[in-house]
Parts: sequence; structure tokens; C-alpha cells
Amino acid sequence: MPQLLRISEVSKSFVGVKVLSGVSFALDAGEVHGIVGENGAGKSTLMKILAGIHRPDGGEILLDGEAFAPQTPREALDAGIIVVHQELSLFPDQTVAENIFAGNLPRRTLGMIAKRALHRRTVEILAQVGLDIAPSMRVSRLSLAQRQLVEIGRALSRRARVIVMDEPTASLTAHEVQVLFATIARLKAAGVGLIFISHHLEEVFAVCDRITVMRDGRTVETRNTPDWTEEGLVRAMVNRPIDSFFPKRRIDPGAVVLDVEGLASPKRFEDVSFKVRAGEIYGLAGLMGAGRTEVLKTLFGALPMSAGTIRVSGQPFLPHSPRRSLAQGIVLTPEDRKLEGLILDFPIRQNVALSTLKKLSRFGLVSARATRKLAEDSIAALRIRATSSAQEVRRLSGGNQQKVVLARALSVAPGVFMLDEPTRGVDVGAKVEVYNLIGDLAAEGAAVVIVSSDLLELLGLCDRIGVLRGGRLVGEVPRGEFSQDRIMSLAAVG
Repeated sequence: MPQLLRISEVSKSFVGVKVLSGVSFALDAGEVHGIVGENGAGKSTLMKILAGIHRPDGGEILLDGEAFAPQTPREALDAGIIVVHQELSLFPDQTVAENIFAGNLPRRTLGMIAKRALHRRTVEILAQVGLDIAPSMRVSRLSLAQRQLVEIGRALSRRARVIVMDEPTASLTAHEVQVLFATIARLKAAGVGLIFISHHLEEVFAVCDRITVMRDGRTVETRNTPDWTEEGLVRAMVNRPIDSFFPKRRIDPGAVVLDVEGLASPKRFEDVSFKVRAGEIYGLAGLMGAGRTEVLKTLFGALPMSAGTIRVSGQPFLPHSPRRSLAQGIVLTPEDRKLEGLILDFPIRQNVALSTLKKLSRFGLVSARATRKLAEDSIAALRIRATSSAQEVRRLSGGNQQKVVLARALSVAPGVFMLDEPTRGVDVGAKVEVYNLIGDLAAEGAAVVIVSSDLLELLGLCDRIGVLRGGRLVGEVPRGEFSQDRIMSLAAVG
């Protein structure tokens, strides 16, 4: 197929910090080209240059052999460059149809919106991405996964020549991922060039024709997909060997720290019972909608508890509110860090301090010095890549944002540490750092509870795994009996 896009020696700096340096790769028509690398490698910045959001400091971009330098996102759209960003850009108060055709609504002769045509074309787009929802439904009522598919549908509604997908499967179920892959295959057959960015390497291998590795703002190497191995790809990304992806330690568990008996929350789950000892890592597995996140939120006081008992270190506990749970040394890192875990416009130091403002205050005033020291200590301990503790969190990569969430939770010095999807959207190198951090917490005597959609992650980290199905705990598997088949069988049929 003819070459569609060529990027040669592109560079970009922000406030004197080099983000891209001599980046080069090419995309053919009808090709799916994977771009992989750790958070902060420069992938998203490069795509924003393609989308006309940023302008490069140097280098050249050719589209169909002609110079391409979009000054605005509109210029990129008009040239057929569509970017499906990791951070969704939908309008929550508008309908699905209005979002899919935003800026491109079908109109009648006098300029009025052609509602029938809009409805018909939206139904066609939704069918392509496997969504069975009404075009008139407001986006605010959709789940995160449905919003992701609507975002992809918006790209399909335009006459795209190049589609960039930045972490497109982060919020999708296994079925929705297969629907997306089928959509990619149709686009590829139609001669569209696709750039696929993902931390899920098994997906990159499944869908891409070639893979380019980026590291520290540079392109390291491009190979045809069959010429890569997963081990070789990881080594090229992080520039160091990973001897053990899951650094599981042997820790002798202590006394029971968290004792949950018959826990229920109205219309969410019921009769959930489990115990977690000091130094133990307990996993909660299950399919989407099984009630995993709801159990954690109920224990944290963010959802109502309708039945059951909770004991923390032997003492009865009622989680009336997150504030009360934090005071008891119970913390939760949420699934959606941007919506529930961070204030994106605040600097790192304020985000890290949010759960411990009382400890950082004197005479009712928060100490700026203590807040800054807490943040700087956290940046050093968790190796957060930032210019300073004053940097806005929204300007950090996804992995570093997740570390800020963890730093805020650690500031409480928790006895019970609950993590909901702790490595979602985090690259392979940062994942190992998070796993080491979880191991440190267990070694220091915390009771750790993890919810993860990555079954291999649970099998690698946990001492026991409880499996939820339809809002009930249907089984518990000790580490010596771990197997993917057994966990999936419990999750699917009970």
C-alpha cells in the first residue's frame, strides 16, 4: 500500500524541557501501526502535533507526500486526521447523535438540522461500534465504556484518512474490545491508516502490522509485528530487564485487620464476607457489573450499607462517610482517577495533601511548608516525573497521575488499603513500580484489597482471591490453587 504519512526528525519542548527529540516513523494506507512506550515517552505529545493542538519546534511531516503542518485542530480534521484521545472530549449534556456529528450536523436547505438524517446516520455509526443505545440519549447517562465507543463513533462519522487511537480499550469489556477490533479491520480494508497506542501489549500484537517503540521522547526502533517478542518489546520500552513482572514477596500474615461479614448495599450486592490479615493482599475478581467496585465504595463509606458487620482490628466499624473511613486509616484509590481521585487543575502538592489537611494545619491554617515537604517526599519516594510539586496534575502522564493518587492515599498511613484498578492506563515500567509499592504496604503490615480487571495481575500479586458474580461472593481461592480457568469459571457460572 502507498505511504500515507511520514514523520521525520520531529522535536518539541515545553518551557525548556525536551519532550520529543528526532522522532521518525511512517504509516501506510491500510496499515495499523502500533506506538508503544512508557508514560512520558512522548506518544501523546506526538499525536497532539498531528491533531494540530501543538506545533513542532523542528522536523517535517508529510501527508500523501506533501508538507503537512496543521495550525489548528480544525485544519487537521479537514485533512482527515482524527485523534481519539485517551481523555474523552464529549459534551455530557448533549445527545449521542449531537456528539457524534459535532461540528458536522446534517442540515436542510435553510440551515435547520435534518433530524431524520441525523437519527439515521447515528444509528448506522452506533451499529458499527456495537452500541445499542438511542441516538437521543444524553451522554451523561452513559457508562465510561459506552462513552469511549461514542468517541470512536465520532471518528467514524468523518471521512478519516488517518485515525489515531490513544488507549482506546482502557474502559472496554472483552466483548467491546472485539467489536472495536472488527471496526479497525473494516477501516483497514477501506485504506484508512490507523495509529494504535496501548499499554495492553497483547492487543498491540493482535491488531498491529508494525510496532514502533518510543522511549524518553525518541523513537527507538520499528519492526514488523512478527519480528517482535513481548519480552523484547518490554525491554526496548523500559531499557532494562524485568526479571520478575510481579515481585511477590513471602510475608507471614498477622492478625485479622479487616473482617467483613454479610455486607450488602441496596440493589448492588449482598451477603459478601471475607477477612484480610495484616501483610496480606486480597483480590476481588469478577466480570463487569459483578459488584467489585461497589464493595470497595461501601467499605469506604461512599455507598450506603444496608446489612452486615465490619470490624477493623477487632473493633466494630460503620463507614458513614469517606471522612470517617480516612480517620480510621481506611483508604480507597478509585477506578476513575480523573473523576474521583484528582483535582486536575490543582498542583501536585495540593492533591497529595487533600486527605491530611488537618494534620498539616496549625491554628486552623494549612502549612504551606508542610504541604510542600509532603509532596516533595512523595515525588522522591514514588519517582513521580514532574518539574516540581507546583506542577498541575493535568500536565502529568497517566502513570504519574496514578502515582499522585497513591501518594495521597499513603499520606494517611493506612491500615486498610483498597485499590480499584490500580494500574489502569499505566505503562509496563510504572506497573512494576506500583506492584513494588503494594508489596511494601503489605510488608509494613497493611491489609491490602485489590480490584482488577487484569486477571494475571491478581494471580501475580494476591494471597487469596474472592470471586464476585451477580453481586454475590461465589468463591474464594487460595494462592496454592490459583488458575485462570478456575477464577474465570467462578466469575462466569458461579
